[in-house]
Amino acid sequence: GDDDEDEIVLDRLLHACLPLPSNDFMGKLRPSPDIYGPLWVCITLVFSTAISGNIADFFASMGDETEWTYDFKKVTIAATVIFLYVTTVPASLSGYLWWRKSNTELKLVESLSLYGYSLTVFIPASILLCINHDWIRWMLVLVIIGTSGAVLTLTIWKLLAGEPRQMALIITAVLAALHVALILLFKMYFFAQSSKDPTPTPTR
Repeated sequence: GDDDEDEIVLDRLLHACLPLPSNDFMGKLRPSPDIYGPLWVCITLVFSTAISGNIADFFASMGDETEWTYDFKKVTIAATVIFLYVTTVPASLSGYLWWRKSNTELKLVESLSLYGYSLTVFIPASILLCINHDWIRWMLVLVIIGTSGAVLTLTIWKLLAGEPRQMALIITAVLAALHVALILLFKMYFFAQSSKDPTPTPTR
């Protein structure tokens, strides 16, 4: 029933945020990976990032002479980056393993589901990233890398257990680097500005 499906999705959302070696995340997705949960994660993330990014800009511009305006471009850019990432990277991974006639079977739907769920922790983080202090933002970036990045890396590493060790290491390292690059892009583009030290305005 719908309730059972909702429970499964919630369970997957929770496990996508638990970077524990004992967390068998691919075991949670198999044998019936879903696209509904990852799609919800991606759409929610697009809007939470765009809104929080604009709030961050608003706080950063307080005290400026120029009038602040909402940047609608952030929604488009967030959607483009997020959806490109969660489709092209997992498709490339599944396609590469298929092309190599690898022992590791990773269906496209499993790969897409894994990547969509791996962005779960970005949603609360994107809301907290509008806090107007750069050191807090960098701490949050480390938290995202330590949760989302770790879950994804551990899952892929376990998945590639049947591969030659060196090949498994290269694939995992490349995918981990791409994930860290996404997190840094997320921070640098949407949350680059931070509070300026209040400087006394000269009296004329």
